[in-house]
Order: sequence, then structure tokens, then C-alpha cells
Amino acid sequence: MRFRMEAMGMRVRQQTELHLWQHGAIFLFACAILITRHPDAIFHAQFWAEDGHVWFADSYNFGWWAALLRPQDGYFQTCPRLAASLALLVPLSMAPLALNLILVVAQALPVNLLLSARSSAWGSLRFRALMAAVYLALPNCAERSLGVGYTQWLMALSAFLILVGSAPRSIAGRIFNFLIVALSGLTGPFSVFLAPVALILAWRHRDRSRLVPACVIAACALVQVWGLLILNPSGRSHYAALGASPALFIRILARQIYLAALFGRNGLSAPSDDRLLGFLLCIAVAGTAIVALCFAKSAIQMKLFLIFSAVLFVASLISPNTHSPAAGSAWELLAITGGIRYWFFPTLAFAWSILWCLHSRIAILKVVAAYLLVFMCIGIVHDWRLPALQDLQFAESARRFEAAPAGTVVTFPLNPAGWNMQLVKRQSGK
Repeated sequence: MRFRMEAMGMRVRQQTELHLWQHGAIFLFACAILITRHPDAIFHAQFWAEDGHVWFADSYNFGWWAALLRPQDGYFQTCPRLAASLALLVPLSMAPLALNLILVVAQALPVNLLLSARSSAWGSLRFRALMAAVYLALPNCAERSLGVGYTQWLMALSAFLILVGSAPRSIAGRIFNFLIVALSGLTGPFSVFLAPVALILAWRHRDRSRLVPACVIAACALVQVWGLLILNPSGRSHYAALGASPALFIRILARQIYLAALFGRNGLSAPSDDRLLGFLLCIAVAGTAIVALCFAKSAIQMKLFLIFSAVLFVASLISPNTHSPAAGSAWELLAITGGIRYWFFPTLAFAWSILWCLHSRIAILKVVAAYLLVFMCIGIVHDWRLPALQDLQFAESARRFEAAPAGTVVTFPLNPAGWNMQLVKRQSGK
């Protein structure tokens, strides 16, 4: 009997495990889908904000190794700095394209991780394919596709999927796990929140294969805390008063997470009308009820993801890195700003909770989830394609820079308006 059950388990694993060429095809397909959402980033590549102002400028002006060790916003940012270092290997006119291609790769990686047999505890291959499709088409997350600096959020998702997935059976798989977890841990503050997840799973399974990534992510968390509290305590600036209130929390939760996940950001960031507060409260309660029900009934992987997303959402509200609005507070600014990185994880958690309800055994939940997914199609269509960036003739500026004498300081205008990049021309061969 035991032999028969093991044989059945092996057959199921073989049926759900994709071949290497299939993973390659899926990766390329995911990249193509992502490019259709922001084709301007590939076919008319330009630096976006920190991509030029911080990552590439630091790598060029200080050298790639010195730049790698510089904290930004209080944290070490290894992924974007490594990406900028790689961009030094191509002509300056192609550097924005290099960074954007690296961003696309980081965006596509979670798709392959979800469809890997190591993620089978999340559900069937069909269910995980739906999860991947929702991730690729997620509304109200435009900032995810704008700059390589946002790879920290994408790498955090990849690291989470690795930490909650089954252990790899090959040495190559272990090396891959180590690299992704370490890169994520040294990119932004997410290791501080991922470490408890890894330690919980290591304690729960008492498995040596889970202890190593748990130790890696915990060590990275200590490095990031050291950078924030000791090495660069003033690096993270807070420009606006927080202005927290129950009414603003309801507006943010209902509009920026639940409604925006269904209908996108179009028209949902309008100034608040107090007469709508009761309606928004109902939306907030209903959306939270869906997430809570998913949490109560789902497997440990989904439970941990919902907790992880909720903690990141709360942390973003407690300590947002926002510029001071013309009038008001940080929460007022967050309430009217759609598509930003802070909404990525909670929006994805809500969308995946709806998918879980669709596959539940409760008929009313399946009906509600089906209707919500239809509504989500509206948001997907509205938010599918990002508008093209303003043409700042970067290639022409790069040619002028290449012709400038050594020691010349050249300022490049960047998107969005008000950003720029300053490079000090080096001598040839340096």
C-alpha cells in the first residue's frame, strides 16, 4: 500500500512538473506580456528617476564597487546597483535599455517560481497558472514597471515563493535559491519581514534544507538593520506629517486596495467626499472579510503570504517615504496616489484571495469570486498599458556626453519632470 501511494505521488509530481524548455517558453511569454504593458521601456528606453539619478550615476561616478556599498534611503540596494554596474558594460545610449531589460526579468521570475513543482503546495498547476496570470495583469501597480529600483519588491516576492516552496533536489537548485534569497535580502528592508516567515517554516518542518535559507535571510536582515540604524540613520527621510486617521485608512484600504484591484486606478484617486465614507466602509469590511476567510481556510503558504502582505501594508502606512504634498499630510497624499509600490503586495494578496474563493467548495463564495474577477477585467483593461514617457532625446544627450572632454560635468534631464542625472566624464579607458 505504501509503495502504491509513493508511486501515485511520483506520477502526480511528474504530471505537474514542467520541463526546462517549458519553463524557458513560459519565461519568454511572461516577458512578452510585460513588455506589452510598457513597450516604451524597450523600444524607446530612457532612465526613470532613481535609475539615472542614483543607480547609474553612482556606478559611473564612484565606480561599481564603491556604489555597491552605498546605502540608499537607509538600506542597501544590491539589485539596482548591480543592474547599474552591468549597464556600464554597454554604450551609454543603451544603458536605460539594459536596466529596463533587467527589470523585465525580475518581473517575470515569480511566474516561473509559481509554476515550478516546488510551489505545488499552493494548489494545482491550473490554479497556480491563474495566480501567475493575475500577477502579470495586476491593476493599480504601474510603478512596478517604471524603474529598476522597484526590483526590491519583485525580488521580495520571488524570495517569499522560494522560502515557502519545497526544497530543491539538485545542487543547482540550492545555488539558485541561495542567490535569489541573498539578493532579495540585501535589496531593501524586506529581509526584516521575510526572516520571521523563514524561521517559522524552519521551526515547523524541522528540516535542514529550510534552515539554510532562514539563516541567510536572517543575516541579511541584520545587515539591513545595521545600515538603517547605525551606518545611515538619517538616510530615510520623512517629508510630510503622517496625518493618520480612521477615515483616511478606510479611504486607502477601500479605494487603493480593494476597489482599485477590481477597477484600476482610473477615477479612484479623486478627492474624498464625506458622503461616500459609509460606502467605502462597506467596501473595506467586505474586502477584508474575503481576505480573512481565505486566511482561515487556506494552506500555510497562503496564510503566510497574507500576513506578510498585511505587515508590509501597515509598515508602509506607518513609515511612508513620501514628499510633502502642497497641502495636507502623508496619508492624504497616499489616499489620492494610485499605482505606487506600496499597493503591490496588498493588492496581489486581495486578488489571490479572490482566486482562492473561486476554487472553494462554498457555492456562494464561488459566485461572488466569479463576479469579482469579471470586475477585475475592467481594471486590467484600464491599467494595462502605461503611458509613454516624455521624449527627452536621451540618445542625443549621450552622444554629446561621449564627445565631451574628460572632467566635464553633464546634466541629463530625466523622467518624471524635475529629475536629472549628473555624470562626470572620465578619461577614455577608465
